[in-house]
Amino acid sequence: MQRYFLNETITDEINLASNQSIFKHFGKVLRARVGTQAEFVDNNRRVVIAEVVTITPESMHLKVINTISAEAELPLEISVVVSPLKNDRSDWFVQKATELGVHHIIFTNMARTVTDWHKQQDKKQLRFQKIAQAAAEQAHRLMVPTVQFIDWQAMIAQPKNLGLVAWEESARAGESANLVQTIREAPHGAKIVLLFGPEGGLTTSEVTELTTSHFISAGLGPRILRAETAPLYALSAISVLRELI
Repeated sequence: MQRYFLNETITDEINLASNQSIFKHFGKVLRARVGTQAEFVDNNRRVVIAEVVTITPESMHLKVINTISAEAELPLEISVVVSPLKNDRSDWFVQKATELGVHHIIFTNMARTVTDWHKQQDKKQLRFQKIAQAAAEQAHRLMVPTVQFIDWQAMIAQPKNLGLVAWEESARAGESANLVQTIREAPHGAKIVLLFGPEGGLTTSEVTELTTSHFISAGLGPRILRAETAPLYALSAISVLRELI
């Protein structure tokens, strides 16, 4: 069943106007008719099933027929920090990270970042937020991740309970316990920031600065992963450690 996010509190009914994106998708793309049902998530993460009662070219009226009780969010609040990526890899990354449960996606320029998004930042942020919303609806999540563009110092100052930095030198040295131990021992709801370097890797000075800011270096296994793959590996590991074991 299709799921949509409403930035309002849902009571017993839902009214959609023709200029709303939900109306355009549900009413025109999916061709909803009287009796068609869909899931809606309100701004309190309440999920309901609503059924179309009336529909005209200008509006759609639905009645709530059931409330769904389901938990689809990771038990930890995960922020993923990455360097801007080349070409369309960022679109793919935002989509997949959303499907895997990320709460916040942060793009930060690093010493070896090669892609300059400065002039396109506002346009890209709007695009990524739309991608995140579509992916969250497809994955039947209860929230849409935020997408931010902030500088290095602002990123380091982000509030967190725990910070992990994926560093290939840790992997080469055979370190394999920090990710597992940190995720297993983190209290429910903890704010965890995961940072991943650009394709050229993090510099030693960047890692030193992160360590000083209470980030823990963690290896991600014996293979070197691409900049857009490593965060998805970590998110998958978090799901296994906190949801499946």
